[in-house]
Amino acid sequence: MVSRHRRKKDGFTLVELVVAMTIFTVVLGATAQALISYYAALDFQNQRNTAIRNCTAVISQMRQVRDDNPTDFPGAITDEWANNSTIDGAGTLPQETIDVSYVDPNADPIEVTVRSQWRDMRGRPMTISITTMLTGV
Repeated sequence: MVSRHRRKKDGFTLVELVVAMTIFTVVLGATAQALISYYAALDFQNQRNTAIRNCTAVISQMRQVRDDNPTDFPGAITDEWANNSTIDGAGTLPQETIDVSYVDPNADPIEVTVRSQWRDMRGRPMTISITTMLTGV
Protein backbone atom coordinates (compact mmCIF):
# COMPACT_ATOMS: atom_id res chain seq x y z
CA MET A 1 0.00 0.00 0.00
CA VAL A 2 1.28 3.44 -0.93
CA SER A 3 1.17 6.20 1.63
CA ARG A 4 -0.75 9.35 0.80
CA HIS A 5 1.54 11.60 2.83
CA ARG A 6 4.44 11.49 0.41
CA ARG A 7 4.94 14.90 -1.15
CA LYS A 8 6.05 15.21 -4.67
CA LYS A 9 8.72 17.94 -5.03
CA ASP A 10 7.75 20.05 -8.02
CA GLY A 11 9.28 23.53 -8.59
CA PHE A 12 11.60 25.64 -6.48
CA THR A 13 11.24 27.18 -3.07
CA LEU A 14 11.18 30.94 -2.60
CA VAL A 15 14.64 30.89 -0.98
CA GLU A 16 16.11 29.05 -3.96
CA LEU A 17 14.60 31.60 -6.34
CA VAL A 18 15.94 34.56 -4.32
CA VAL A 19 19.45 33.03 -4.21
CA ALA A 20 19.37 32.37 -7.97
CA MET A 21 18.18 35.93 -8.69
CA THR A 22 20.92 37.39 -6.45
CA ILE A 23 23.64 35.42 -8.22
CA PHE A 24 22.23 36.41 -11.62
CA THR A 25 22.15 40.10 -10.61
CA VAL A 26 25.75 40.07 -9.37
CA VAL A 27 27.00 38.39 -12.56
CA LEU A 28 24.98 40.79 -14.72
CA GLY A 29 26.35 43.82 -12.82
CA ALA A 30 29.95 42.63 -13.18
CA THR A 31 29.45 42.03 -16.90
CA ALA A 32 27.90 45.47 -17.39
CA GLN A 33 30.80 47.15 -15.55
CA ALA A 34 33.35 45.27 -17.65
CA LEU A 35 31.60 46.37 -20.85
CA ILE A 36 31.42 50.00 -19.71
CA SER A 37 35.14 49.98 -18.88
CA TYR A 38 35.94 48.37 -22.23
CA TYR A 39 33.99 50.96 -24.22
CA ALA A 40 35.50 53.84 -22.22
CA ALA A 41 39.01 52.55 -22.96
CA LEU A 42 38.08 52.05 -26.62
CA ASP A 43 36.76 55.63 -26.87
CA PHE A 44 39.92 57.01 -25.25
CA GLN A 45 42.11 55.05 -27.69
CA ASN A 46 40.06 56.31 -30.64
CA GLN A 47 40.54 59.89 -29.42
CA ARG A 48 44.31 59.35 -29.12
CA ASN A 49 44.45 57.92 -32.64
CA THR A 50 42.45 60.87 -33.99
CA ALA A 51 44.77 63.35 -32.26
CA ILE A 52 47.82 61.59 -33.73
CA ARG A 53 46.23 61.69 -37.20
CA ASN A 54 45.51 65.42 -36.79
CA CYS A 55 49.13 66.14 -35.78
CA THR A 56 50.43 63.97 -38.61
CA ALA A 57 48.22 65.86 -41.08
CA VAL A 58 49.81 69.16 -40.01
CA ILE A 59 53.30 67.71 -40.48
CA SER A 60 52.29 66.42 -43.92
CA GLN A 61 51.08 69.91 -44.84
CA MET A 62 54.42 71.31 -43.69
CA ARG A 63 56.26 68.84 -45.93
CA GLN A 64 54.06 69.86 -48.85
CA VAL A 65 54.83 73.55 -48.27
CA ARG A 66 58.53 72.68 -48.07
CA ASP A 67 58.32 70.75 -51.35
CA ASP A 68 56.40 73.57 -53.07
CA ASN A 69 58.95 76.19 -51.92
CA PRO A 70 62.38 74.53 -52.11
CA THR A 71 64.31 77.81 -52.17
CA ASP A 72 62.55 79.29 -49.12
CA PHE A 73 63.31 76.77 -46.38
CA PRO A 74 62.51 77.10 -43.50
CA GLY A 75 60.95 80.51 -44.19
CA ALA A 76 57.94 79.15 -46.07
CA ILE A 77 57.09 76.85 -43.16
CA THR A 78 57.59 79.42 -40.41
CA ASP A 79 55.58 81.99 -42.39
CA GLU A 80 52.64 79.56 -42.63
CA TRP A 81 52.95 78.21 -39.07
CA ALA A 82 54.54 80.72 -36.71
CA ASN A 83 56.51 79.54 -33.69
CA ASN A 84 54.26 78.71 -30.70
CA SER A 85 51.14 79.29 -32.79
CA THR A 86 47.74 77.62 -32.62
CA ILE A 87 46.32 76.22 -35.84
CA ASP A 88 42.68 77.17 -36.31
CA GLY A 89 40.31 74.51 -37.64
CA ALA A 90 42.86 71.67 -37.66
CA GLY A 91 41.40 69.66 -34.79
CA THR A 92 38.43 67.33 -35.02
CA LEU A 93 38.12 66.32 -31.36
CA PRO A 94 35.96 68.12 -28.76
CA GLN A 95 37.67 71.37 -27.76
CA GLU A 96 40.86 70.36 -29.59
CA THR A 97 43.64 72.84 -30.23
CA ILE A 98 46.78 72.10 -32.21
CA ASP A 99 49.96 74.07 -31.53
CA VAL A 100 53.21 74.21 -33.50
CA SER A 101 56.59 75.07 -32.00
CA TYR A 102 60.20 74.98 -33.16
CA VAL A 103 63.46 74.64 -31.25
CA ASP A 104 65.15 77.09 -33.65
CA PRO A 105 62.88 78.49 -36.40
CA ASN A 106 65.88 79.40 -38.60
CA ALA A 107 67.72 76.08 -38.45
CA ASP A 108 68.16 73.57 -41.24
CA PRO A 109 67.07 70.94 -40.37
CA ILE A 110 64.25 72.41 -38.32
CA GLU A 111 62.91 70.51 -35.31
CA VAL A 112 59.11 70.74 -35.29
CA THR A 113 56.79 69.79 -32.42
CA VAL A 114 53.07 69.54 -33.12
CA ARG A 115 50.93 69.22 -29.98
CA SER A 116 47.24 68.38 -29.76
CA GLN A 117 45.23 69.21 -26.63
CA TRP A 118 41.60 68.21 -26.09
CA ARG A 119 39.13 67.14 -23.41
CA ASP A 120 38.05 63.53 -23.10
CA MET A 121 34.48 62.36 -22.45
CA ARG A 122 34.90 62.99 -18.73
CA GLY A 123 36.19 66.52 -19.32
CA ARG A 124 39.80 65.74 -18.41
CA PRO A 125 42.50 67.58 -20.37
CA MET A 126 44.55 65.33 -22.65
CA THR A 127 47.73 66.11 -24.61
CA ILE A 128 49.72 64.30 -27.25
CA SER A 129 52.63 65.60 -29.30
CA ILE A 130 54.74 64.54 -32.26
CA THR A 131 58.26 65.83 -32.85
CA THR A 132 60.07 65.49 -36.17
CA MET A 133 62.93 67.01 -38.14
CA LEU A 134 62.27 68.70 -41.47
CA THR A 135 65.15 69.28 -43.86
CA GLY A 136 65.40 71.40 -46.97
CA VAL A 137 64.80 69.68 -50.26
